Amino acid sequence: MSVNDLFDKSDNIELNDSVDIEDESTDQVAVAPKREMESPEFQALVQELSSTMGVEGITYAPNEVIVKLNPSIASTNQINALQTSLDAKVKESTQTMGIQLWEIQGMSVAEAIALYGDDPAIEYIEPNYIGSINTTTPNDPEYNRLWGLNNTGQTGGTPDADIDAPEAWDIETGNNVVVGVIDTGVDYNHPDLNDNMWTNPGEIAGNGIDDDNNGYVDDVYGWDFANDDNDPFDDNSHGTHVAGTIAAEGNNGIGVTGVSWSADIMALKFLGSSGSGSYFDAIQAIEYATMMGADLTNNSWRGYSFSQGLRDAIAMAGNAGQLFVAASGNENNNNDTRPAYPASYNLDNIISVASTDDDDRRSGFSNFGSTSVDLGAPGSSVYSTIPGGGYGFKSGTSMATPHVAGVASLVWSDDPTLTAQQVKDRILATVDPISDLQGITVSGGRLNAYSALTGSTPPPVVPVIFDDFDPDVDNSQWSNITK
Repeated sequence: MSVNDLFDKSDNIELNDSVDIEDESTDQVAVAPKREMESPEFQALVQELSSTMGVEGITYAPNEVIVKLNPSIASTNQINALQTSLDAKVKESTQTMGIQLWEIQGMSVAEAIALYGDDPAIEYIEPNYIGSINTTTPNDPEYNRLWGLNNTGQTGGTPDADIDAPEAWDIETGNNVVVGVIDTGVDYNHPDLNDNMWTNPGEIAGNGIDDDNNGYVDDVYGWDFANDDNDPFDDNSHGTHVAGTIAAEGNNGIGVTGVSWSADIMALKFLGSSGSGSYFDAIQAIEYATMMGADLTNNSWRGYSFSQGLRDAIAMAGNAGQLFVAASGNENNNNDTRPAYPASYNLDNIISVASTDDDDRRSGFSNFGSTSVDLGAPGSSVYSTIPGGGYGFKSGTSMATPHVAGVASLVWSDDPTLTAQQVKDRILATVDPISDLQGITVSGGRLNAYSALTGSTPPPVVPVIFDDFDPDVDNSQWSNITK
């Protein structure tokens, strides 16, 4: 809807008494009467403009417009009339371009543009937008420790051997994409995680009733399948560390930031305090994430025995449109010849992740596989959240995997219409090629968040397999349950 279209609907356009006009019609400035500004049509146009302009005072300066008059049409009286109607004064002018900055008091910026955007005396009128080079650098005090997000050489590594997170945050910092963390639980009280915890909208906490009839009573943050209770609190530290890399709250002035500043973490505990758990508990956790609508899950764990039940659960998640991001393992193993599960199941919805260090080399412990491991991501000496409100370093493909899960959540935040396959394909097609992963991973490269957001959706990638685990976790029980 144009302003002219709006005014043409009125048979009697009045002129504001405070505006001077010339005798000739070519010099007249039509100033909308108050009743036109209050009309539903005008307000709808203002609302439309406001939604595209952003937030006044944040994305553009309040009470200011940039104006360029049409010198072949605008007369002195017309200019005076415009400034009077806007209660405007010229704050600054360019030297040679004829562009002025007007301070307005008579109406909002959106109203001014709606009224005079089509006026022939004005070449253009627009907000005075605010630009900054720092808007996407979070104020979290430990951010500089996160070399995997932004490597400046702060750890002695190679600058830019990172996922280009600040560049990605120029485009998208995340929203409420639900990421299930299938792990040792999550410290849902951690000050850097508590605001980004998923909560079950269908459950009333503490009433002892299965309000949403999903088979789980008081499952507020998720479920503890290891102990069969509704408290998925982390008694190991592994899951909380993983969750922080995915979605520690960004720009909150506390600790660190996740790849996504505001994804929702669903806590699904199946690994006990020792870091081990059963396949059946994992199957239940995957089923829960699928049933409760998680967009993707992070799986920083592995075993070396095939389970049809586990494969079926992951396939069911894929049929529901869910990504399954899995760690490849930490035994310097070739997963092509000795599969590590769940990463090595040949399912389209799995992304299998290797670990890289701050020099863009494959971490010495990381598993690999030219057909079974998809890509690398930072996994050596990663700093993140740990239970009790603290922070610490861990290494492993378990730490690389949440970087990929975080980027997947950013891509979905930016374009919710993408399918799981499209998100996966885009991530794999936009890696930074690195020599250490050439020939031993499907993509031959390391994760790049910025490229994943800006790259077009590529042709489908041939389905591959996936894998992972972490040296910080005792895997002895896996051996017991898989023999």
